[in-house]
Amino acid sequence: MSTKLAIGIGAVVLVLVVVFCVLPLKEVAYEATENYQASETYYTSEPYTELIPYTVQVPYTIDHQTYWKTVTKYREVTLYEDAAGQTQVWQERPVTLYKNVSLLEALIAY
Repeated sequence: MSTKLAIGIGAVVLVLVVVFCVLPLKEVAYEATENYQASETYYTSEPYTELIPYTVQVPYTIDHQTYWKTVTKYREVTLYEDAAGQTQVWQERPVTLYKNVSLLEALIAY
């Protein structure tokens, strides 16, 4: 009779272990942070050079007489232009994840 009682208690314990510890029966949610890459736009002023024309009156002499002629000259000017660029940066955001746990873990957590 003690053998039957031991087998009965062992079967009950085995069923409880399987139900509460082994089978993932409950889905629980938890918060975590996730790293992701995001595009970040930045603006810079980039210099560039440009030749700007201007005119001047230049005197010249022929047979002791002075004449004026118009000459076009160029000067180099540095200008700045706004430019947009993009770069990839790592950022974090909170996310909700789901996981299947056993009933025993779910009961302990609550």
